[in-house]
Amino acid sequence: MTVSELSVSPRPRTPAVSRAEFDAVYNECILGRNFVEDVDYYHASGTRFWLSFRHIADIGLPPGAVAVDIGGGIMGVLLSRLLRFDVIVADVNERARADIESLGLRFAIIDLFRDGPPPAKDVDLVVLQEVIEHIPQPPYLVMRRIAGMLKPGGHLFITTPNGHRFRNLVYMALGKEILGIYRYPEQGEALGHQHEYTRKQMIWQSERAGFEVQRAEYVQDGWAGSTLKARVAWILSRPVGLIGYMRNSLFFTLRYASARDRSN
Repeated sequence: MTVSELSVSPRPRTPAVSRAEFDAVYNECILGRNFVEDVDYYHASGTRFWLSFRHIADIGLPPGAVAVDIGGGIMGVLLSRLLRFDVIVADVNERARADIESLGLRFAIIDLFRDGPPPAKDVDLVVLQEVIEHIPQPPYLVMRRIAGMLKPGGHLFITTPNGHRFRNLVYMALGKEILGIYRYPEQGEALGHQHEYTRKQMIWQSERAGFEVQRAEYVQDGWAGSTLKARVAWILSRPVGLIGYMRNSLFFTLRYASARDRSN
């Protein structure tokens, strides 16, 4: 059976890091800082980052693994402190630099919409959390740029909103906009959501870019919104999360195959 035929991937193995240990580092290093969002966003995002952390830990990379976290750097901080990865944080503008450097991590500028020199090469892992939906380009083109950073057999971890999520159905029923105005960004500009993908679309994009899809999972990631109204709506809609394809997020663990692997 191929990955494309699977419904929801198996749940990850429990990492060596406990939720209590994760929360202690999250509270110390993440809360109270802006990075690329307002302070309240990170108070509402602990479960989302915990679930992503579990998936990354499940890859099984050793301490000292080299990782690039593109966009915000929150996961980069957590991987550095909890798994002892050697992390570089990269983003399209300087907004997160001060917070990242104050926590002892390296920061670099990267624009995944355009070709340019990568911030690092031969890395073990690239993390792309809630980023791909902001880039007005087919994901396989973005992933090919990312592949230039990875060593053969290196991993790419992606999270992105599920295009089939229940929230989008509600927005359409109410006549509300789901996405921002689709356009090219200016140099250094971070856009809103340009496109939200389905699981089938992202599997195709990943394979087209030369990646092996190791996990492709619908996830109810705990994001309840940043306003009281959104949180009440989230509580009322929680039973919908029992339907896999209507969950609010997609998580992908991808492996970049070597030229030999791709020829076999």
